[in-house]
Amino acid sequence: MVALPRRIAALLCCAVLTVASAAACGSGDDVPPTPPSTADEAPPPAERCGGSGDVAKVVLTTSDGVELAAARFGTGPRGLVLVHQLGSDLCGWFPQAQRWAGEGYQVLAFDQRCDGLSECGGPEPATDVPAAVAALRASGASTVQLIGASRGASIALVAAAHPETDADAVVSLSAHDTSFVAAAKTPTTPGDAAAAIKVPLLFACAVDDPSAFCGDNDQGFFQAVAATDKKLVELKDSRLHGWDMLSAIESDVDTFLAAHAG
Repeated sequence: MVALPRRIAALLCCAVLTVASAAACGSGDDVPPTPPSTADEAPPPAERCGGSGDVAKVVLTTSDGVELAAARFGTGPRGLVLVHQLGSDLCGWFPQAQRWAGEGYQVLAFDQRCDGLSECGGPEPATDVPAAVAALRASGASTVQLIGASRGASIALVAAAHPETDADAVVSLSAHDTSFVAAAKTPTTPGDAAAAIKVPLLFACAVDDPSAFCGDNDQGFFQAVAATDKKLVELKDSRLHGWDMLSAIESDVDTFLAAHAG
């Protein structure tokens, strides 16, 4: 796949994404389009997310040449990569990332391609994850675990099945579709990825959540996961979705992360 030049990619992204991005392109005939901010032009993470604290701005470059806006919280050898849910960006992880950083993790959250302040590129969101893992490894993380929410959970599951991701464990919060295509090469979907996921897995969902596969729908996937170290957490009588699930299963997630942090 040939990556588009950054400025051309940014203009295409502006033309096809959200209403906010479209507004940034300009609407009058006599007003030239204004491309969106690229990752290297993004403001400091605390400023853009309305947060505070010692958070470092990071720019990731994927293997297919897409630049991603990212933020690093904390330092140390225990790494976490956070993959956000649909319609959001790294800012949605901000409070939780700060909490994990305060508990001794080095945390990297990023805007997926064509989301937030990241550039657009080919339709391979799972390619974003290895770039984040590699950045944590380069900054001293000896173990790296993936945590994905909703669409981000589906992306994390597919990425975890690809050896180049080099992840040590994965937490899935409300993976929303076993057929979501997250990579150009096999495995391409969470359903196909199950048999290739060999790292420890925490798979969490709410049975009454219409946007996640859970209950009867998750049993086949969970059983097909190759990892022997795997845990299924199903919330009964709940519609909590994505990162909102953390309010109910925080202790399960924290226990799992601690057990696989090295």
